[in-house]
Amino acid sequence: MKKLLLPILASAFAATAFAQESGDIPGTPVGYDPEVDSMFGYSRFWSYYTPHPSNYIGSRQWWEGNAATGDWWGVRNWLDDSGYDFALTYTNNIAGNPVGGRSQGFTYTDNFGFGLQFDLKKLVGWQGATLTVSGLNRDGSNLSGQYIGNQFTVQQVYGGQTVSFYGLVLEQKLLDEKIGIKLGRFTAGDDFASSPLYWLYMNNGIDGNPQSLPVNTAFSSYPGAVWGSRVRFDPSPEWFAMAGIYQATQVNLYQGHGLDWTMSGNDGVFMIGQVGWTPEFFKKPVPDSEKATASDGKTAIAKQSLSEGKSTTPVETPEERGLPGHYWFGAYYSPWEYAQFGSTETATNSYGFYWHADQMVWQESPGSDQGLTLWGAFVLSPQQNIAKLPFQANAGIVYRGLVPTRNQDISMLGFVYGNFSDDYADSVSANLGGTPSYEIALEAGYRFQITKFAYVQPNLQWIINPGGSGTIPNALVLGAQMSVTF
Repeated sequence: MKKLLLPILASAFAATAFAQESGDIPGTPVGYDPEVDSMFGYSRFWSYYTPHPSNYIGSRQWWEGNAATGDWWGVRNWLDDSGYDFALTYTNNIAGNPVGGRSQGFTYTDNFGFGLQFDLKKLVGWQGATLTVSGLNRDGSNLSGQYIGNQFTVQQVYGGQTVSFYGLVLEQKLLDEKIGIKLGRFTAGDDFASSPLYWLYMNNGIDGNPQSLPVNTAFSSYPGAVWGSRVRFDPSPEWFAMAGIYQATQVNLYQGHGLDWTMSGNDGVFMIGQVGWTPEFFKKPVPDSEKATASDGKTAIAKQSLSEGKSTTPVETPEERGLPGHYWFGAYYSPWEYAQFGSTETATNSYGFYWHADQMVWQESPGSDQGLTLWGAFVLSPQQNIAKLPFQANAGIVYRGLVPTRNQDISMLGFVYGNFSDDYADSVSANLGGTPSYEIALEAGYRFQITKFAYVQPNLQWIINPGGSGTIPNALVLGAQMSVTF
């Protein structure tokens, strides 16, 4: 029933949206949201509730809010003001390959994310501290595994198909939020090598984190949480640095592990660091009409209580705004033991590097989030004996508001290239499986931002040289992503 009902609900939202003035309904920001950063870094499946009086479901106020279940007749606003933030999101990926792959097929998979964040300042007077508890449930099957046979899986919400207690995270912010410390159970991918631009895509070679990182080393990514800690330093609005240390474990995190929080003598550590620069180029005066709608990630939202509920008011923005960009470099190291291709022996000291750059190059007006953004990312893991994908390159183009009157819709193109290691190729060849060399994935999508809390995104992918060996025909994938925030 769930598999039938929710896509129908999302489709109904889409049909209604075309009759509206889309420019009145801001969508998910292309840039960075400082409220999202307040806990899980840039988490794909955690949507913070913004207090908004909605009266009743179906009203204009409800439609303009950011939650499908509204304000719970004012109770949710009161809870949020008291220090409790509830989150529930649903995302699905449907996809089929009418051409290519090992055989033709169609699959459905989904992700329910749920959690509760406690603002410890409001609750017990603990300044700058939050505690978050979260979980997830995943259902469905994998088109890439069952029908195509490619490396860069085409459905980003497949993996860990079970109910899992995901996060238990305490974060402390210090020195006017210039320092942030996280402790608990989460993943390296919540903070490192992740961008909201990646989340726009359905191919798992892009979405979340570049896929070579969790494939090559003990880099943990959603939904495979481990024990860890992270410290972040923001000396200025344009610069940041962060470092983390995480558990490296033999538990198969990508098959889901429910409540398996064990630590054993065979576990190791994974260490990672990242430095970043977030400039704005060619600043110009911002018209008053844009100050309330700019969402490039450097405009914060303040919350205030009103007599009939809670609403939001924009914090005063700078007089001038420019073209936002985000640039970073990261490196990782793990002294843990890793299996070697074609050998029964292990090797230690896994290491590698990654780069990211995104830049808005065209803005429809100063301060607007509508315009063209270019981005690229690279991963280099030099150890051919333990790194399956020693080199990966991703790139993309994103345009918000390309279609007139659809100001918050997002158009996107994406590219993924992965080079298989020589040692891995030799081990596959020895088993008569061909000789993997490279795989490429191309993706195009268009996100219909129906409301702040719902979108539908038709998607097209072309998988070149699936599995890298040249023995599987190139595959055409037709699909869609749908999401609702409750």
